[in-house]
Amino acid sequence: MAEINLEIPIVFITGHGDVPTSVRAMKAGALEFLTKPFLDRDLLDAIAQAIERHQATRQRRAEIAPAERPLWIADPA
Repeated sequence: MAEINLEIPIVFITGHGDVPTSVRAMKAGALEFLTKPFLDRDLLDAIAQAIERHQATRQRRAEIAPAERPLWIADPA
């Protein structure tokens, strides 16, 4: 996703996490890497953070004048 500039908030959840997998997930664009078992609060916090970041990104993009937008950013209209 990071390679094609696709910015979808991802919370990666696994039952068998290790450091190499965690690093790969984060480099690929995951906002959080949770290993089971995890606290409900940790998941809710990760989701809230993902939503906040995604909304901020969408807001920044909406503020860019259409003529200044790179071709890969779709027109929100």
